[in-house]
Amino acid sequence: MVWTANRVLTLVLGILFTWVGFFGFFVSLSMTAGILFVFDVDLVHNLIHLVTGLLALFATFAEWSRLFNRIFGVIYLILGIAGLFPALYLDGRLLGITHVNAADNVLHIVVGLVACIVGYALAEYSATTRTAI
Repeated sequence: MVWTANRVLTLVLGILFTWVGFFGFFVSLSMTAGILFVFDVDLVHNLIHLVTGLLALFATFAEWSRLFNRIFGVIYLILGIAGLFPALYLDGRLLGITHVNAADNVLHIVVGLVACIVGYALAEYSATTRTAI
């Protein structure tokens, strides 16, 4: 198993998102918004984080890191940008699904950009040293 930038990123994302999803349940077990650090969370938001984290961990060890970073990056960029438009909030929830705040939107955009850059711009292999024959 070669530890490429894509694989390292999915491992880090997997650990962080699984952790945030798990601990988010201590803040909110319902659709009522709670605050985890500076981020809004609710039941759906926690489940999304938990599933995202577990998928990232799976992708890390199934050698699908680059694909995960590409898909995850695009989805999180879209969600982060969508969160900037008040018209997309229904009953105080983004698309009527989950609570988010400005900190969530910024984080989603930044993480989405990083995942896209790593997934699309960096090679899936590590550099090797060649010796002359």
